[in-house]
Amino acid sequence: MSHESLGLSHAACGRMEGGLAAASAPGGVKRPFPLPGTKARWSRDRKVDVHHIRLEVALDFRRKSIAGTATHVFTPILGDLASLELDCVDLRVRRVRMKGRRGTLRFTNADGVLSVRFPRPLPAGRKAEISVEYSGAPRRGLYFCGPDADRPGQLVQAWTQGQDQDARHWFPCYDYPNQKATTEVIATVPAHMKALSNGRLLRRTGNRAKRTATFHWKQSIPHVTYLVTLVAGEFETYSEKWKKVPMTVWAPAGRLADAKRACGKTRRIMEFFSRFTGLPYPYEKYDQVFVQDFIFGGMENTTATTLTDTALLDRRSFIDNTMDSLVAHELAHQWWGDLVTCRDWSHGWLNEGFATYFDALFREHDLGRDEYLLNILTLRDNYLAEDGGHYRRPIVCKEYRDPVEIFDRHLYEKGALVLHMLRNLLGDDLFTRCIRRYAEKHRGGNVETIDLRRTVEEVTGRNLEEFFSQWVFRAGHPDIKATFAWDEKRKTATVAVKQVQGTDDDTPDCFRMPLTIAFGTGGRRSETLEVRLTEREHSFERKLAARPKWVSVDPGFKVLKTLDFTPPRDMLVAQLSSDPDACGRIHAAACLGKEAAPEGVEALAKCLGSEREFWGV
Repeated sequence: MSHESLGLSHAACGRMEGGLAAASAPGGVKRPFPLPGTKARWSRDRKVDVHHIRLEVALDFRRKSIAGTATHVFTPILGDLASLELDCVDLRVRRVRMKGRRGTLRFTNADGVLSVRFPRPLPAGRKAEISVEYSGAPRRGLYFCGPDADRPGQLVQAWTQGQDQDARHWFPCYDYPNQKATTEVIATVPAHMKALSNGRLLRRTGNRAKRTATFHWKQSIPHVTYLVTLVAGEFETYSEKWKKVPMTVWAPAGRLADAKRACGKTRRIMEFFSRFTGLPYPYEKYDQVFVQDFIFGGMENTTATTLTDTALLDRRSFIDNTMDSLVAHELAHQWWGDLVTCRDWSHGWLNEGFATYFDALFREHDLGRDEYLLNILTLRDNYLAEDGGHYRRPIVCKEYRDPVEIFDRHLYEKGALVLHMLRNLLGDDLFTRCIRRYAEKHRGGNVETIDLRRTVEEVTGRNLEEFFSQWVFRAGHPDIKATFAWDEKRKTATVAVKQVQGTDDDTPDCFRMPLTIAFGTGGRRSETLEVRLTEREHSFERKLAARPKWVSVDPGFKVLKTLDFTPPRDMLVAQLSSDPDACGRIHAAACLGKEAAPEGVEALAKCLGSEREFWGV
């Protein structure tokens, strides 16, 4: 799920902020993340294995309502199951039937829970099937759009949004991510409309007398209930294929060209993710449908992503902004979130952090290393803005009132930065091997952070407990203050590094981590010093033939941090023109901009006018 209302290029935001957060520690007044009285939320117990869900529903656009039958095929995990509880909010239940038994079952429907009583307890391991006839006018989960007095030109549409726990508002179900099932959606809509859902379209039938059309979709690979989707309206479509996988873009009338433009790189993205993960796109098809009034930027419903129609840009607007980031994020979710799904919302970074980072990986593949690093710095800035100005929390956090509260910059951006750090810690080859093992080992299943850690340890033989402990299960990041000194007599460069972060909010007193220091020796050449921080203060020395032209602490931004480091002005000027690392040049530009000295302004003007310089510096 993209939590942006528009999937504008990260780089468009990054040019404004890139480099600034690295030069100063964040400020602002922060509140504790859990509000007073918030209790820890633990993963739900399951009484049954749900194998299949079949929805036969009809949409009433005039009443903005839904009516139909939800059939659940399940097996009790333990014996003597006397009742089955399903999440059911604001839905009227007419009757409940059980396959193989006459009559109806007794039930209660109150306080968001439909409790169905069985005539006699069900034994463990014996498959059962119940059908729930229901109706309702949902306030969440299923949304109807149409013209009104303020917007007479609005299209008539309906679409669902299940994440995080809103599927229960449009059909009775076990609405939690630790359960997967295959699904069918048989949707009846007005005859002039189309209906889209998960999986493969088995058939379309029409009823002339009732002026309706019924679409029968079937999802054959199990997925969680929040990914079940239904979209209905008048759409134009365009189809192509990646290998044998059909890919279709659905757009409102007259906007198909804009939709094709927005989704233009889908095939390339699918190819890249398939190769990187070692798992070819795993589903039967991939649809992208643009709807109006969507409440997020996008939602990764299995095989059928929903996107906001505000992402439909005309040719002129597309010159400065693309939808590649939005398209890549949602497509990445087909692997990370749909195929491999967090078992509990507190581990949601395994969905959102992965999708955010795979967007960055495609950017690197598509546009190059500088664009990737600028994207990483933008992720950093977004995370620091939340951490410094709102609250600080561990990525894995159990204290929340509603799951949507933790779908924030810590889950998305910091989660992605953890993967960036892991990649730099392991190296590209090992990182890729770990990702492929993790994907293959857990495809079709549910995961927690320990599953990722154990996979990495199996592949590398390394103990990653400290890494995950300080970056995922504890809060914050290092705030580093660094200084540089040169001893001409000893031909020695000294870089002192001090961690100055506070230790409240469960922030480690000392982040133990590797750090690279680069010394420019002429032209675009440099010598590097690889060190490891194990205490709050260190002083590192390096013998050099002459005073370095420039100095960079953590080239490539391999470690999430704030950095207070301002070398001498002549070094910053040299770094701006000579450092091969975009992060270093961005840092130099930020420092020179803050000083506003004539020498620095001249260097910045020269950089700005250079056609060879990366635009993000």
